[in-house]
Amino acid sequence: MNTRLIYALLMVCLSWTAVAWSAEEGEAIERTVREAAKAAATFSETRDKQAVLRLYSKDYVGIQDGETETRGSIEKWLSDYESELDKGSTLRFIGALSNLHVRMTGLTAWATYDYVFQAMRKGEIEAQDSGLCTALLRKEGHAWLIFHEHCSKTRRP
Repeated sequence: MNTRLIYALLMVCLSWTAVAWSAEEGEAIERTVREAAKAAATFSETRDKQAVLRLYSKDYVGIQDGETETRGSIEKWLSDYESELDKGSTLRFIGALSNLHVRMTGLTAWATYDYVFQAMRKGEIEAQDSGLCTALLRKEGHAWLIFHEHCSKTRRP
């Protein structure tokens, strides 16, 4: 009787650890996705390429509205944008995420979310896109990195 009780308590303790670990990892995954959006949106102020790039794996490949992108193409876009900012461009980007849902299995995770992306110039909206994204992440060391992302604009009825 006592042995069964001890085993039952041990199982409860072990499963509590797994739930707590998953919750912490889920928060870390969510934080990575949100930080990627924030780092890109604040790049015009920070000019910190590494704040963006550190969240993507070296072998990142994504699809943005049917166009393939790599970590290298993100870095080139940031460099080109920085060059335009240095020339006095007033173009700014605002991004917002909503309905973020994270799922995880082992050292791989995926996050789905809705996005709204606006291009602003002199306080006026120049362009706006909204759509859906799925980000795939993997644990590398202590960090969750995005290794694939697929984002598509929402179709209008």
